[in-house]
Amino acid sequence: MTHFTKASAIALGVVLSATAAGAQEAPDWLGGELKKPLSETRIGITVLYPGSNAYQAKYAETAESYSEELGIQATVMDPQGDPAVQFNQIQDMASQRLDALVVWPTSQNALIPAIRNASRSDIPVITSNSPIGEAGRRYVVAHTGPDDCAQAEQAAEMLGDALGGEGDIVVVEGTPGYSVSILRKNCFLDKLADEYPDVTILASQTAEWNREKAQTVMETYLTQFGDEIDGVYAFDDGMGLGVISALQGAGKEPGEVKVVTCNQFGEGWDAMKAGWHSGSNKQSPVDDAILAIQTAVKVANGIEVPEMQGIDTPKVLPENVDEFDRPTW
Repeated sequence: MTHFTKASAIALGVVLSATAAGAQEAPDWLGGELKKPLSETRIGITVLYPGSNAYQAKYAETAESYSEELGIQATVMDPQGDPAVQFNQIQDMASQRLDALVVWPTSQNALIPAIRNASRSDIPVITSNSPIGEAGRRYVVAHTGPDDCAQAEQAAEMLGDALGGEGDIVVVEGTPGYSVSILRKNCFLDKLADEYPDVTILASQTAEWNREKAQTVMETYLTQFGDEIDGVYAFDDGMGLGVISALQGAGKEPGEVKVVTCNQFGEGWDAMKAGWHSGSNKQSPVDDAILAIQTAVKVANGIEVPEMQGIDTPKVLPENVDEFDRPTW
């Protein structure tokens, strides 16, 4: 099996060999007939930055393994979070006349010209996990992934309830300008203001989806605000784990500061069991990647798909954590 690797300077495409078995058979989920064998279906996949955290790494791994399972020809690429690199990847894949492209965007707007070029060349583009800016959506056949606004609203509810409706919190954000960051911020702020007006935000700062940076940000917050901090909202569980490390290093007790995140990781599940974590939601990178690839295969075969397709992201709380399997990412 070919393994996913990260290039040092530019993304490295890993071309997955097609398998002959079942190439002529349409899978049950396709919802139509194959225009050509799966073994002849060529899809390009560019993933945000698999080296950034466990969720993205698992997504890339699943994209590779599921493509091999289907027997399609798929190229999985890593732009390392760089919009310029991803722009070039999209342009290159479009020039190869692939049957469809799956793009987990690194930028809300910087990729629009490349996506437009692919679309105008009759190569369907599916965005995955994170939508691009409104101006570019006319060039995208479909979007798949979580509802980030709903997740942020869930986070506001979980943190507001954990605080009993009042208290002072700090926020650890994702990368500025990135669509997920925008949604997970604005929808959280709106829900908090509307339903928990007595919860006050002391400070909000980016940690760029990085666990170590989140720990540093939280250490700075603790130095600045100390015991004033009643709760923390981190935009994802990787950063939440950095926050928890900072709380542990400061001698805090489990649950003394309420920590709420989006898309729980395995270590976050453990932290919740240990009392450090007050709320998150289930978001599977396996489901995320599979839905995107299935959608690309459908589109490549001329099958109509919804413009938006989501994955389930139920709340995970200390009282129901045992109802969920521990994430493997």
